[in-house]
Amino acid sequence: MIRYAHPKYRVRCALAVLLLGAVIYATVHVLPERHLRIAAGPVGGSFYDTALQYRRIVESRGYRVDIVPFQNTDEIYQKIADPREHLDLGFVSEDLSKASDASLVSLGDIQLQPIFFFLNRRAAAGREIRSFSDLKGMSIVLPPQRSLTSRTMTAIFSLCGINAANTHIDFLPLNEAAAKLKRGQYDAGLFILGADNPMVTALADDPDIELVQPVEQDAIAKKVGYLKVVTLPAGVLDLARHVPDQDVSMLAATISVVARDEMPAATQYALLEAMQEVHRGGSYVNRSGEFPRYAGDAGVSAETVAGFYRNGTPWVYAHFPSGLASVVDAYLAPLLALSFLFSALRIVTEFERLKKFALLGVARVVVWRLHRQRDTGRQADGKTLALARLLETSMSPDEDHTRRWIRALRDAMRH
Repeated sequence: MIRYAHPKYRVRCALAVLLLGAVIYATVHVLPERHLRIAAGPVGGSFYDTALQYRRIVESRGYRVDIVPFQNTDEIYQKIADPREHLDLGFVSEDLSKASDASLVSLGDIQLQPIFFFLNRRAAAGREIRSFSDLKGMSIVLPPQRSLTSRTMTAIFSLCGINAANTHIDFLPLNEAAAKLKRGQYDAGLFILGADNPMVTALADDPDIELVQPVEQDAIAKKVGYLKVVTLPAGVLDLARHVPDQDVSMLAATISVVARDEMPAATQYALLEAMQEVHRGGSYVNRSGEFPRYAGDAGVSAETVAGFYRNGTPWVYAHFPSGLASVVDAYLAPLLALSFLFSALRIVTEFERLKKFALLGVARVVVWRLHRQRDTGRQADGKTLALARLLETSMSPDEDHTRRWIRALRDAMRH
């Protein structure tokens, strides 16, 4: 015999399923994506090397990280901003990080990367090179045209009167450019790289390659606003061979990390901690503790990022797994608000119960006094009658017990 569930039971089951579904959806909705894609520069470049360090740290926190290399590093900002590219973060120069794009947020400045001006002594024999202007008429190799180096050098060359009409300039992939410079196929090569990049050390250690300190750097920094003058200490590239043999003044660009603004807070904190671990110790051209630092320039200003630079990682993200921390962070405030609301309702309910209890207590006393006055042959006094009338109108006749005492008040007042 088939028994059908009572309609009320079916309704309760449906409500329970809906509630469970809502809880599961709400939980899954706030869990951070575990797969990250970092837009970096070419393999062997400073952006790529930094991304490798980030990957090691972030993957230890349970993420999977892919590094996507770009020869044209100037494309990185636009590529991250394009949702079709499915890139989460990447490296840009300071001037690009100041661009306005509401889909991106700056995670902070991370380092200064100098312009390394390398001269091949054999190829440039007999020529004194003291400035960028002295490169006019020579053969120069640069990274691809849409790279940070080439964009920056094109601006400097324009100030110095150098162009494709009076100077031979080739744009090659980074590793190829460095190799051909070492072979003497070009007079000079210019690269914006981290000062500790192995490619910089390899070129500086080559006896046929000279690291040039160009004059007029302060003037160029005034003209190209995102460049700063830094000093590469003597011997820092190779202490045994004393390379460079003296302090070298150089122009440098500030590098920033930008990310898509919908990146979950847990993922942002994991990346910010990786940035802090990698960059807080300083580099050859910046002080310890100078980086990373909050930029707040790209797109919107993220309170998550600003809060990290003010106070560090919040307690919940520092002590809980990222998934649990995300759920707690997303729903703790609403749950606390509901708890406060329920507490307030309980307080109101308790207050009403206390009020009812007090009114009944006073009603008992008033009825007793009215009967006492009647039994002793005295007339009820005005204050007691007024109090009885007030109690009659104040007491709610919702319960039998209350209605009984209202009737008792009325009877006592009539007699």
